[in-house]
Amino acid sequence: SSGINAEYGHPNQKEQDRLYNRIADSYVSLFLNISEKHKDFILKYYPSALAQSLYSTFCNVYTNSLKHFDGDFKTFLCNLTSEWICGSTPPPFSWSKWPLALLEPSNSHKDEEGRKSGLKIQPQESGEEPPMTPMFYQPRAAVESHPAGPGPVFERVQFNLFGRSPLVTHYLNTRNLGKDLLAPKLVSRTQIEKIGPQEPTYRQIIKQAKKVYDNLEEQHERAMKLSDAEARRIHKRYKEEILELSVIQRELFKRKNEVRVLSEKLIDYQNSDLYNQPGTFANIFEPYAELFKEQIEEAKKDLID
Repeated sequence: SSGINAEYGHPNQKEQDRLYNRIADSYVSLFLNISEKHKDFILKYYPSALAQSLYSTFCNVYTNSLKHFDGDFKTFLCNLTSEWICGSTPPPFSWSKWPLALLEPSNSHKDEEGRKSGLKIQPQESGEEPPMTPMFYQPRAAVESHPAGPGPVFERVQFNLFGRSPLVTHYLNTRNLGKDLLAPKLVSRTQIEKIGPQEPTYRQIIKQAKKVYDNLEEQHERAMKLSDAEARRIHKRYKEEILELSVIQRELFKRKNEVRVLSEKLIDYQNSDLYNQPGTFANIFEPYAELFKEQIEEAKKDLID
């Protein structure tokens, strides 16, 4: 972790060189002491295991600075350990599969035991499956969705097929053993230079669209209920007006003089500029509705009964 502090926090070239020498010596010693049948398997997972170990160390030592150990810090650790050991960067967000519950501080004794067992590398005798320890165990991933925005930006880099691990190269150079006997064989390697925005994803857009649709559907249903209520109100008023006109007609036929007066009013109305204008026709019958109010109320009661 001191090396990480030197590189990530306050770089000091002399201190970096000293620590990098120790790291190279330790890595070569580990490399030479792994049996051949397990070497490929262990070295395949070693950069990630080392990054997780460093992350757990920082989290448990600097507990008051946990908020600073964010995604950028985890990406830095993954890139650094992979570049030290493999000479290339890992896929973006490779840390998203880390068992963070075991790596970060916890008062749970169970988690402490899991954290200790997670640091053990126990290669299996056959196959290439990772051991089922918390360090290598990858929980079932949640349903993923592709970002809907622009994708990542790629770049082409040169990669030497006959090259060594940077740590091994540094170890040999410090002992004047770094002369290459094989000519470099360079190939072009495509890697991600910059990650595009991760949100919104298609799943999020679909979820939002469904939410908007449900909201519109709810508003439509509410509007339809209001429309139905308004239609019932209009129909009720229509029936009442028909009833009023029926009562007025019946009562007027009992009064011959009133019929003659009403007929004259209707003829005058038909010849006037007010003909067919909204509300004017009803005004002619309004006095009669007041005159025969009691009869109309009685008729309404009979209708309800």
